[in-house]
Amino acid sequence: MKVPGEKSTRERIFDAAVDLFAEKGYDRVSIRDIARAVGITEGAVYRHYASKDEILESIFAYVEGRIYPPAPEGGPDAVIEAMPFEELLASMPRFMLADRELARIMRIMLIELYRNEKIGNYFRKELIERPIDEVELLFRKLVERGKVRPGNPRTMAMLFISFLISWYFQTFILNYGEMDFERLEQDAVARI
Repeated sequence: MKVPGEKSTRERIFDAAVDLFAEKGYDRVSIRDIARAVGITEGAVYRHYASKDEILESIFAYVEGRIYPPAPEGGPDAVIEAMPFEELLASMPRFMLADRELARIMRIMLIELYRNEKIGNYFRKELIERPIDEVELLFRKLVERGKVRPGNPRTMAMLFISFLISWYFQTFILNYGEMDFERLEQDAVARI
């Protein structure tokens, strides 16, 4: 019986998988390792996830839900009107630091980028190409409204996403063991 406030077995499996994938890499973790970390049998893991690949798919779904929440009413125009430009840009890396799970997942993505084709393809499509497309739309609207100097919105988007990728690498790979989230947030905002 589940105690109120206690995570479900499925959530505990998810958390253990993220921790293990971030520590050892996706290919070096088995269902047995995940079961052992949660303190359950392998069969119990399979009752919640059909395979390790299904766990990976749930990680992708988690990332998409966090990075691409439903658009506010009024779409990008409402966001532009509600928030000063600098705050809008600063909010992009800030939300990643607010979610410790997402920080561990970003480490997995960056470590596995070239070792696992599925993760590499996901990273390129959902964490580079899609953000460039969405940020290009944002910059296009900002230019149209005179909130930023005229320029090529695609180039602006690519430069901004390049900054984020550099920040991802610095934060989630080079400094992963020393992640002081408060300092990282201040650093991310200062760089923008």
